[in-house]
Order: sequence, then structure tokens, then C-alpha cells
Amino acid sequence: MKLKMIVAAVAATASASAFAAGSMNDQVQGGGNIVSVRTDTDYSQQMLSNQSFTGSVLNILNARKSGDLASNAIYIGGKGELYAQYQNTSSVANGLSEQAAGTGTGTSVRPSGANTNNNSSTEVNLPYADLAFTSTIGDWVTGFADLQVSNAADSSVKLPAAYFVVGNLSQSPFYGFGGKKVVEFGKFSSPNNFMPTLTRAYFMAYGGQVGTGFAMNGLDVVATFMNGKGMAMMNSQASNAQQLNDFAVNASYTGKAGNLGYYAGAGYINATGFSGNKNSTVISNDNKMVGALDFNAGVTVQGLAVNGEFLVTTSGVHGMNETSVYGNAVKNGNVAYTSGASHPDSAGFTAFGFNALPVLVDFNAGSTVKAWSLDSSYTMPVAGKDMVPYVSYSQVAQNSDNNLYQFEVGTRYNVIDSVWLGGSYNFMSGKSQGTKVGNFNTLMVDATVYF
Repeated sequence: MKLKMIVAAVAATASASAFAAGSMNDQVQGGGNIVSVRTDTDYSQQMLSNQSFTGSVLNILNARKSGDLASNAIYIGGKGELYAQYQNTSSVANGLSEQAAGTGTGTSVRPSGANTNNNSSTEVNLPYADLAFTSTIGDWVTGFADLQVSNAADSSVKLPAAYFVVGNLSQSPFYGFGGKKVVEFGKFSSPNNFMPTLTRAYFMAYGGQVGTGFAMNGLDVVATFMNGKGMAMMNSQASNAQQLNDFAVNASYTGKAGNLGYYAGAGYINATGFSGNKNSTVISNDNKMVGALDFNAGVTVQGLAVNGEFLVTTSGVHGMNETSVYGNAVKNGNVAYTSGASHPDSAGFTAFGFNALPVLVDFNAGSTVKAWSLDSSYTMPVAGKDMVPYVSYSQVAQNSDNNLYQFEVGTRYNVIDSVWLGGSYNFMSGKSQGTKVGNFNTLMVDATVYF
């Protein structure tokens, strides 16, 4: 199946239909059928927020089942985000600092351009602006496309998501989907305003795919198939075959007992951004597949939410392949290396904020890589609007000499209807081959508007 053709078709259909339909909340007569053009801010926030990326297919299916997405309609929405940050770097080893500048011979890279000379920096950035289209065709088919300007300075337009969903949970628990999106593997939710967790950065897979699922009474089981050899993928690369041979399976259950809401899930993916090849270089051009297991759970009660996630590779790791977040960081730093993956898709590197991370390291010691995250947030009313203070911790580690950890505390406030203003403090540090990568302190003020 040519997934690129599917993606192009979905994007073209959604975009062309939206612009042809006229003004918001109009009804357009075409071929005897009436198509409604609508907006839904709550739906836009659910699909485009930084707090969650997996589960989008089920979100669409549930919105159609509840009637929030009507049949034969086009929903136009979007998001704009602006942040200002102060970043201070300290305790960077001199040798590692030289390697981290982007020579391709070291074991760390600095996506955000964090100073390597124990200094500080300030920045104002419009990381991205999104314009999203959801088209509902009859009662069974839904298309979603997200156009994103990833950097206001150069206005580079990308397509982080474009896919279709076939399903109607009111009539059948089975559904299917295909296109370009985050792979349904793991949870990777986070209360962080902007900065991604390390579990998300190193393990969340993304790109062209097809899949099928079953959803009933809180249970959701999904099987996804992706292109081999890293074709249009991020954090997932097969060994050598140009086939549809990467796959993931994921299961989750969501329930409620009185005021207590809860969920639990588990998943497996057979190809990640890690390489098992013992002869691999910093970016492996002879990848040996390494799979991963994921376990996640969370509870909510009266505004308080607690979430945890644990991941582990299924075999030893000797390096990173080209589809990995580390490989994308090196590539985006214009470092030359031998290509291993076939046309890896780097749109997710900016779409998910990975380019804001102050440091990433290579894992090549040969043992398994483990990652975990734990966070808590509390939603409370302040002057009639929601305020959400939170705390978050994540870590990825191979051993005591190869690891990264991240701590963040922050809050955000729903100033007016669809506008959020937040602030956060983030700390990252760790070791690469026994050498400390430095201490990275980031203060950030973030403003987000949905429409």
C-alpha cells in the first residue's frame, strides 16, 4: 500500500473541501448534499494540545459517537503558540562541549542550541501555528489533516498529521485507519506546557501507517503496521527490508468507580530508534531492530491526576538509528553521516517540540535502555477559570554512565475561553559515557490559543 498516496489524498481532500466550502458555520449545497462548515474549540484543543498525542483515532470515533462531530461536515480549527525562555547552562565538560557542537563524532547533541560554554541565553519563539481540518463523510468515514508552520522565522510549512478513519462505534466496535500520525503505542501523556518528556522523545513512534482496532466498554486494542527501513518514520526503523514490516500492538482500558477515574495500558513495538548492531556508529547505517515494551497507568479524582509510564527495550542497544530523535537532532544540525533509513520523516522533530530539548545523548553500551515518567497535576477553579499546576519527572537510562533525567514544575491558566497562559521551570542533566553532559536550567513563559 502506498501510504504517501493516502496521506496526500487525505490532505488534499480536507484542505480543498474546507476552502471551497465558504465561511464558518455555513451550509453549502453540492451535488444534492448539504455540507456544514463548523468550528469546535474544545475539539481543536483535544486534537492539537501538547499534553497528549496518542489516542487521536479513538478521540475522533468517540466524538462522532457522541454527536460532537456531525456527519457530512467540515470542522476547521487550529492553534497558535508563543513562548519566551531563559536558559542557563553550567558544568559542561570541555571535551564533551566540543563534541556536542555538532561534529557527529561525539555522544551528545543540543537540539535547542543551548550554550556549550557555561553561559545563558534568552529567546522568544513562535514554535508553530496549526490549521487543522476534519471532514466527516457519511456516518463511517472521517479525514483529519493538520497543516503547521513550524517556524515563523522561515515559514516552513509541514504536514504533521494527515489520515483517515473508517468506523462507527454506535454500530460496530471495529475500526480502521491509515495515513501519517503518531503510532498507537504507549500513552506518552504529560502535563508539561511545552517541553516534551524524555519517554516521549526517545520512544514515541510516528509516521506513515495503516492499522485496525477494537473499542468497546472502555477497552481499546489496536494493531498498527508501518513502513520498513524507516520509510517516512520517526523512532521506528526495521533492519533492511523495504516492506511494511514494522508493527505495534497496544491495549488500554479506561474506567470509573465513583469519583475515581482510571486507565491502564500496555504495548509492544518491534522497531524503535535504537540499534542493536554492535558495529554501529553514532548514527547507525546498518540497523539491527530493537523492540520495546510499554506499561502505563493513571488515576484522576476531583481534579487531581497522577500518571506513570515505564518502557524498556527488548534487547541490548549499541547505538541510535537515523529515525531516532537523536538522529534527527544530528541531521537538523547539518551534520553529515551515512544514510541508513530510507527517507526518514523529521516533521515530528519540530511538531512535537523535540527541537526545544537542551540536550540528547547516544546510547551505545550494549545493555537494554529503560525509561520512565511520573507526573501529577491538579485542575482547580480560580476566578471562574481553570488553573492547572503540575510537576513532572522523566528519565531514560542504559546504565549509570549513560542516562538523562528531566524535572519540570509549572502551571497554566485558562485566561479566557480558548487562551492559556503558563509558566514553567525545567531542569535536565545526565551522563554520556561516564561524562556529565552539564546542567540545563530553562525558565519558560508560554501562551497558547485554540480556535
